[in-house]
Amino acid sequence: MKKDLSGKLTRGTIRTLDAFFDAMTGLLRTKPLTAISINELCETSSYPRATFYNYFDDRDDLVNYCWTTLAGRANMTDLESIEPERRVDVALDAMADLLESNADLLAAILEHNPADGPLFISLRAFIAERARMLMQACTDHGRHDLPDELIADHYASTLMLVLDWAYLRGHALTREQLHHYAHALLNGACVPFPKQDVPHVPSGNQVDYDASTMGVDNERKDA
Repeated sequence: MKKDLSGKLTRGTIRTLDAFFDAMTGLLRTKPLTAISINELCETSSYPRATFYNYFDDRDDLVNYCWTTLAGRANMTDLESIEPERRVDVALDAMADLLESNADLLAAILEHNPADGPLFISLRAFIAERARMLMQACTDHGRHDLPDELIADHYASTLMLVLDWAYLRGHALTREQLHHYAHALLNGACVPFPKQDVPHVPSGNQVDYDASTMGVDNERKDA
């Protein structure tokens, strides 16, 4: 993105960004991303192409800005202040809150953009990166033999896999089930539980990277 959003923004900048955000999200409710042109975005937002390119590199850059804006409205918790055994659940809840708080928008977009299309590939990549950043920031250094970044990628990919299954592939899950799925996958085993019961998270094997630092149990009972 060409505009630096880290500092204080002027009213004009905010107004322009809001106009392009509204234009993109509004058009995505009616057509696929691939059918939206820069000209149409500019006509809808009432700004010229020159202004668009003063702010964004291309259409995908605007899409990423939209994801960033939506994420900014959610509570993306700093995991370093959370007890280690709760970090996976808290990170997963933060991502789920982001998706649930924009459920109406996502449902409308899904009507015109397939879950395996470029728009939702972009969303998955954005959420996975946010999850990776959260996890990497709270990794306890020196307690495992693997690189922190590799561990963060593993956890972020697993969380995204569960979120994708629940929210983009249409398999409705409770928060307890979300937590169970994530813990079970991170522990390397999927233990079935009765659908009517509250899922019980099994404990997991000790692994080289010390899963306890990320909120996953260390010992799994022998079958």
